[in-house]
Amino acid sequence: MVWWESLVASAGGVVGLLLFLSPARAVLRARSERVLGDLNPLPFPTIAANCAGWVAYGYVTTDVLVLWPNVAGFLLGMFYTMSCYGLADTKTRDRQIAIVLLFSTALMVVGSVGTLGHLSQDHLKTLWGFTANAILLLFYASPLSTVVEVVRSRSSDSLHLPLSVMNIINGSLWLVYGLAITDYFIAVPNGVGALLGVVYCALICAFPRKRSKRSPANSEAGASSRRELVSSTSGEAVLGGEEPVAAAEGHV
Repeated sequence: MVWWESLVASAGGVVGLLLFLSPARAVLRARSERVLGDLNPLPFPTIAANCAGWVAYGYVTTDVLVLWPNVAGFLLGMFYTMSCYGLADTKTRDRQIAIVLLFSTALMVVGSVGTLGHLSQDHLKTLWGFTANAILLLFYASPLSTVVEVVRSRSSDSLHLPLSVMNIINGSLWLVYGLAITDYFIAVPNGVGALLGVVYCALICAFPRKRSKRSPANSEAGASSRRELVSSTSGEAVLGGEEPVAAAEGHV
């Protein structure tokens, strides 16, 4: 039975890593185009905080199958957070800062209680188990902040399909693993996460994306093209000299 549990946990670790990698393409595109577009950056600091909590839980329970995927997830979460911070508006930046400070404070407080309270191994497991559970549920629920907008606009632009699908797979595998080793700190929140993933995927299917993401350069080029079209149709286009060359160079 041990080999089966290890197999499921290993699969969960791989899928968990893929879950943390799923926003990478969107984040790298945002970095390249220097525009955030419809990418919601608020789940990213939650990814880092969630993984930090599970890293602590992995240390306490000496479960390497929990530990190492979350080490990688923490580093990715920090990369996503810092990448999107510079592209976000002031309101979103303030929210990111608030989330980072909130989770950092919570983890420091829990760590201090565990260290200064001289708790037993079982008590430390319970303490970090509840902490990791609370943060994980917040991570799974973080896209809920945009669900009202999705229903109102009838467009799922702010929901990320790969992340939602990976939530289902990841949550289901860790649910099975948690039940197999009778660790409800692992089973319960991941079961909820899998269910929320189903809800997000249903919303994406019900309300397809409407807007395409464009960089400011593309938008400016499109605006220039429209202005030139208007000028041409109104008889004001420049037919000679260097001005048409300058206009063409502006589109390169």
